[in-house]
Amino acid sequence: MKKLAIYAITVNGAQQAERLKRALPFADLFISDAVKSSNSEAQELVLPLARFVAEKFHHYDGHVFICATGIVTRVISPLLQDKRQDPAIVCLDEQATFAISLLSGHRGGANELTQRIAHIVKATPVITTASDVSEGIAADMLGAPFGWVLDPVSEASLTPVSAALVNQQPVVIAQETGEKSWWKYDKRMPANVICHSTLQDIEPSDYQGAILISDKHEIPIKQWSRKLVVWRPKSLVLGLGCDRNTPLSTLQAGLRAFSHKFDLSLDSVGAIASIDLKANELGLIALSQQNQWPYVTYPAEQLDGIEGIENPSDYVKQVTGSNSVAEAAALKHCQSDHLLVAKWAFKLDGYNMTIACCRRSYSESLVQQKKKNWFGSKIHGSAQRYGEKPASGDDKVPVPVKLNAYGNEVVEGYQCKPKHVDLNRPMLHHSHHLLLCEGTRCAKAGSKNLAHDLRNILKEMDLASGERRIKISRTLCAGACRNRATLVIYERKQSGSVTANNALWLKNVDQLSDAEWRAMFNALANQGLVTDVLDQKYFATVESATGEYSNG
Repeated sequence: MKKLAIYAITVNGAQQAERLKRALPFADLFISDAVKSSNSEAQELVLPLARFVAEKFHHYDGHVFICATGIVTRVISPLLQDKRQDPAIVCLDEQATFAISLLSGHRGGANELTQRIAHIVKATPVITTASDVSEGIAADMLGAPFGWVLDPVSEASLTPVSAALVNQQPVVIAQETGEKSWWKYDKRMPANVICHSTLQDIEPSDYQGAILISDKHEIPIKQWSRKLVVWRPKSLVLGLGCDRNTPLSTLQAGLRAFSHKFDLSLDSVGAIASIDLKANELGLIALSQQNQWPYVTYPAEQLDGIEGIENPSDYVKQVTGSNSVAEAAALKHCQSDHLLVAKWAFKLDGYNMTIACCRRSYSESLVQQKKKNWFGSKIHGSAQRYGEKPASGDDKVPVPVKLNAYGNEVVEGYQCKPKHVDLNRPMLHHSHHLLLCEGTRCAKAGSKNLAHDLRNILKEMDLASGERRIKISRTLCAGACRNRATLVIYERKQSGSVTANNALWLKNVDQLSDAEWRAMFNALANQGLVTDVLDQKYFATVESATGEYSNG
């Protein structure tokens, strides 16, 4: 919330308003002259309230009224224009019992403001937006927490797609890039929402709506008439070089041409970068300010020879000290070794500019990934698959008998428990045994069903059987709650001594991504060290018998 106004017309209301002002120091506080206030920052509220608010209504992003909702409704009703323009309106009673999101809950940010105000004054937040109270997905707010841009082509589709979401009609979310943590709830996604990495495999007639998260310039708006909402994540980093004193108009024209040629949306640019020699280049500074793109420059010695440069130049090195400017700056700022677009040259009115582009990479934990419904994946507990039409006809598909690793039939509802127990049969060979805590005390949000998902990964990697088999067991509570979801690795001694992986404790494993789990399994299977493939933040500190501390 950029600019906020707070209004109070009673003594008790003024007290609550002052509490809010202390927690929201940049808000403007207006208190009726009839109410004595000790707050020197309070400005006079001149009654009648309707006339006073009308003069200030569109000068603020949000208004907080500490009075009855009936008063507020009559005051603001003549001032309303459109949900894309109307400011957030929050109503708080003078005893601070309820904070009510009254207007512009999503686009205006009233729901978020209501939660914040309720927290400050210990009130009960009252939010009636269907997607919020049902803990669902809001089409018009999905990317707001990450600074994504809602493409203007989405306006005609927002209402029908939002209606499809709350009415449990099929909606697909296709994410090509951008932050993946937009599903924020500690439960599985509603069954009517399907996730996929692209819209190309999706038949529009099968869905009542679609949300596309993409940095591509061209979008399939015709195929999804009035059913497509497009979010632009800030996934692109541009490396720029130009002649001295290149005008802003040339830079703008070059970027427009670049966008069309390489099918990339300028709304998805998250930052621009260059060499220190261009730190005071007025055109680049103006470009940054106009688009609100952070502008970062690097010394030549940090750019010269950086990994990933595709078009090094001896001439550029003679002039700048680095064998690349645009490519190197993009790679450096994106912390990547791969260019999405190599150096591209543009010339207009005698001025030259070069543009290179990197795309930021994003990941999410395996736990969060499994809470989403992926197109074509099996629905948990059934033979049905998400996003696909059921087969026609009434013929029943026989369900195959489930067998464990020994080839024994499994008890229904279990992963490996045999129907017929043979107490003389030894345990299966395994090279490593991972004990995974799934106790609710340790991680209420984290590790439920995680062991099952990891076993499936091991099957895919061919590490669920044979000499390199990795065995995973749930432990329930491991008595390490301070470390959230925990895991300990035990290595079977084959010949010689065990590696440093043995008795190694990991913490926060519910945050590990699919790629990180696979990297760890590969390290174990190939006698590598887990400490070489995982970030230090995942290793738990263990106290020794002498009171000293060590990792693992």
